[in-house]
Amino acid sequence: MSDTKTLDWNKTREFDLERTNIWISFIFEILVVVLPYVVIWILIGSSWNTEKFHNYYNNLPLKDLLLTIICIAYVIIALGINLITYILKWQKEDSFTFTTAIALCLTGLITNSIWIDKLSIGGFSIFLKVIFLILFALLGIFIGTLATMLIRNFKFKIEEEDQILLQAYKNGEEIPSIKKIRLDRAEKYRIKKEQEIEELNKFKEELNEKIAIELKNKKHEKLDEKENKKRNKKNNKK
Repeated sequence: MSDTKTLDWNKTREFDLERTNIWISFIFEILVVVLPYVVIWILIGSSWNTEKFHNYYNNLPLKDLLLTIICIAYVIIALGINLITYILKWQKEDSFTFTTAIALCLTGLITNSIWIDKLSIGGFSIFLKVIFLILFALLGIFIGTLATMLIRNFKFKIEEEDQILLQAYKNGEEIPSIKKIRLDRAEKYRIKKEQEIEELNKFKEELNEKIAIELKNKKHEKLDEKENKKRNKKNNKK
């Protein structure tokens, strides 16, 4: 494979080329993630069930447990629809980061309000809700980023396999099986790890030798200092 072809192939992996169109992402998050959350929050959210505003929260059987289950189902459905749009190529891998982060963040606001609203802590409850909202958002970002990386790495492996098959076809060579490609990849990975281990061991040996030489030199320096002190003492006595 020429350098130019390699560079062109690697360009498809650049982050900017793997991002969902901002408007598609924005519309999806509003329609599939934010609006369903608002409906759940207004209709059965515990925060709205006050003297001034009444919803269906108190009418739920095992209301706290059922509301939590509904919130979990909301997150699963949002991610499921996200997966469908990804399979249909309407969105790309980065969409999972946004959907997971926003869905968990909003869900945390509802589920944590269940027990925070029952505490008699006044205005501090708002601060507590914000803290948990941030924690759930960070958790969502972590999980979403991890999911995006795993999906992207899997996609890259498929791309590599397709590229190898295409090059073999263009060169008139025997087209390898997917199993053989994966075995070759595993073998290359094994060789790379062995080389890294060898380099690490070599570095350790060189470092140990260097430390030993430095210690030896320091020992000689101390002996020389002692000898010089003895000589100076003898000279002073004379």
